Amino acid sequence: MQQIRIEHRGAVALVTLARPPANAMDIALTDEIADVFDRLGKDGQTRAVVLTGSGKAFCAGLDLKQVPGFGDADQRALLRALNRAFLAVYDCPVPVIAALNGHTIAGGLVLALCCDWRIAARVPMLVGVTEVRVGIPYPLAGIEVVRAELSPPVAREFVLFGQNVDAEAALRDRVVDALVEPAELEAAALKKATEMAALPLEGFAKIKRQLRAQALERMRAVVSGEDPYAGNWLSDETKAAAAAILAGGRG
Repeated sequence: MQQIRIEHRGAVALVTLARPPANAMDIALTDEIADVFDRLGKDGQTRAVVLTGSGKAFCAGLDLKQVPGFGDADQRALLRALNRAFLAVYDCPVPVIAALNGHTIAGGLVLALCCDWRIAARVPMLVGVTEVRVGIPYPLAGIEVVRAELSPPVAREFVLFGQNVDAEAALRDRVVDALVEPAELEAAALKKATEMAALPLEGFAKIKRQLRAQALERMRAVVSGEDPYAGNWLSDETKAAAAAILAGGRG
């Protein structure tokens, strides 16, 4: 079942995550993200992409309801899907704008950081990478993006302590680039995407890859091979922590 909506607004594709209630990542959604961005980056018609979410969340990261039941095969499949999705967005040859409509947490923030420009709605929202609170090591592609896109002090604070911040703090720390009123979010994101779509796209793609060369090299290597944490990614400690969060014990 498709969990992503795509609307074409001229040369701009509006891509909406649609897996209620929080657009949390399971294997199917994550694989679909990779497929959509691979296709849009190569179709020759799309000159920019806006990525947003439906409902009150952009993306709340992994679907913790599934984590406690994951065996080895599911863990490997999800880890491969995450690495592939993050690479597909981060390496997309056309400009990608993130329009953050609500909570942007854990893998959801990594996904937003893969985008070239991030605009958020001025709504009550949580922004952060909280993997440490559940004991989940980052997919290699994910930690490469976090390291590249956040300043070292912000990355250290976010990654090692796992505290969420609000939209204003995210703007202050340049986790997002702009804030707008909720009713203005889609129009503002589409305006920015349209502006970027006017750039010479062959040159844009080359320059983007120059800027991200080191991270992209490591990300491509893990996608063509296997993540170093495959086979030992979601430990019993992780599964217990996920269950506790779902039960309201923590987080």
